[in-house]
Amino acid sequence: MLDTALPGPHRRARAALFARWGGLALGAALAWGTAQSDRLGLGILHAIPVFGICTVVGILAADALIPNRQGPVRQAGLTPRRIRDFLPVRFATLLATQAAALITLLTTAALTASADDIGRASRSLSAACGGLTESHGPWPGLFYSAPILGALGVGSAACGYALYRITRRPAPDGDSALLAADEEQRRDRALAVTAAWGLLVSAPLAGAAFFASGALRSLSCLGPAPHAVGWILLPVAATAGCTAVWSLLVVAAPLSVPRRQP
Repeated sequence: MLDTALPGPHRRARAALFARWGGLALGAALAWGTAQSDRLGLGILHAIPVFGICTVVGILAADALIPNRQGPVRQAGLTPRRIRDFLPVRFATLLATQAAALITLLTTAALTASADDIGRASRSLSAACGGLTESHGPWPGLFYSAPILGALGVGSAACGYALYRITRRPAPDGDSALLAADEEQRRDRALAVTAAWGLLVSAPLAGAAFFASGALRSLSCLGPAPHAVGWILLPVAATAGCTAVWSLLVVAAPLSVPRRQP
């Protein structure tokens, strides 16, 4: 069936679906190219926010395809909507906790980092004891933490704007079924934006915790306490990795089955 033969709402639903797919496809292509641009891991660090931001742009493009309300403004349409009304509370709480863990880990790593064997600053962890100096890398010092935190800041701003746009878009005129479908659509897109932000948090946390764990467990001069922290970081890395995979699935899953459209 040709798109021109479809009713208006179905055409908009299909266009919104293509916009979401387009954001994912563009993000995947740009992320792949970015990841190949550096062999020290910086390319991968830059690829994650590139993918996440392109995904958010696709969601915003899909949301922009919803027509503005026409006709008289109903009183119900003036009901204020808040971002927290559409956020997935448990998922957002998990991601906020992981964001705090990421910032704490990167700050601590930056304060304890040293240069690697060819002089690149803040890329290795060193310890000395009994006339012996040990070094292990990569270590998530400023060499890695600066681009991670910068990307997190830019991505957080983009996701925050997307949530604001989705939340404050005028509600459609119509019966309760249309309003219910609109609410479901907002929640679906707010969930996708939250998951895109989750990729910016959980993927770097998984990598930073994994490599920090390896460094802490490899240096015998550090003593038992840092070794214990290294073992603790392993389940942190595993949890963050699972969260990153889940976030990726959440971003892509709504694309498979179009939701009801107003």
